[in-house]
Amino acid sequence: MKSEKKTLTVLFLILGGFGAATALFYAVLNQKPAIMQSWFWQIGMRWGRAMSGFWGMFPFSGAELCWTLAILGLLVWMWKVVRVLILRPSGWQKKGALYLLYLGCFGIFVWGGYTAFWAVGYRSAPFYSEQTGLSSQPVSVEDLTAVTALFAKQANEYSVLVTRNENGVFDEPLLPLFSQTDTLYDNLQQEFPALQAPVRRAKPMLYGGIMSRLGFTGFYFPFTGEANVNIHSPACMVPVTIAHELAHQRGVVFEDEANFTAIAACLSQPNPVFRYSAYLMGYIHLSNALLTADQTAWQEISSSLNPQVVADLEQNNAFWAKYESPVSSAAEGVYEGFLQSHGEERGMSSYGACVNLLVEYYS
Repeated sequence: MKSEKKTLTVLFLILGGFGAATALFYAVLNQKPAIMQSWFWQIGMRWGRAMSGFWGMFPFSGAELCWTLAILGLLVWMWKVVRVLILRPSGWQKKGALYLLYLGCFGIFVWGGYTAFWAVGYRSAPFYSEQTGLSSQPVSVEDLTAVTALFAKQANEYSVLVTRNENGVFDEPLLPLFSQTDTLYDNLQQEFPALQAPVRRAKPMLYGGIMSRLGFTGFYFPFTGEANVNIHSPACMVPVTIAHELAHQRGVVFEDEANFTAIAACLSQPNPVFRYSAYLMGYIHLSNALLTADQTAWQEISSSLNPQVVADLEQNNAFWAKYESPVSSAAEGVYEGFLQSHGEERGMSSYGACVNLLVEYYS
């Protein structure tokens, strides 16, 4: 028993040491964008691609497995703490310190791993810059109006090409979509070579209901390199969300750029399901920006949407309104703070900042 405890202690100290070393390097180097960018591509992306290749052999999400094991481990930790407090309170000083050491080392390891394999990217240069031939620039109201109208028109056209249920709402089968993405980035990566990467497929999440309650449509998990998608969320957004998470997997860190990349990738392919989903997401971001810029133009364009598009937008809004709660607000606040602590100062608002790229690219 003592040998097992010693081995466990050494393991946690190694994990904590990795996290502490990462924190030290990050604290010293995070104001040097060139080093951060090199770190991200040479370590973070190489790790992610190796791990995604391994976990790609399994039909389930390694990320969800990791979270499950972490939660079970936390429950075991809590049970041991309570057990010591109730049965052996005199031994709390010795065992309690050991249990707190385990928890602290694990927490430092998680922070360090996230930083080392992903968050350093927030300190590097944006993916789209003058070097790629496309960068986010301020846009005129006229151009914003024109592109919003374009996306509304195209959403109308593609809305009648997808399967719908008896209520007129988007009802394409979702699981087959995950196997239809092998060529999703073929065309776009010709234009932006930095997007080139080994073909990987996103993973549908089993814990989608939990993620919906937390307000997440998906996430990239840097420890396993997997793109995870919440198929419990509104179906009309799932195709473009798959492309969004795959964009992260290809090295697009910032959320605004990942949104643009997902939309552009889907629109570069002939599949009407992916194209419709992309036009819908693009319209949402563009129209939200237009509403604040020119309410008259927004009203004219929004009134041009056909009943199918309106049904999907209403279903999407109703779904997320159902899950608004202190829990989702707290989760959003925690994640926003997490983004900002790693240099993404726009926080969650960056999800809607793809408008400039869309207007520049599609004007």
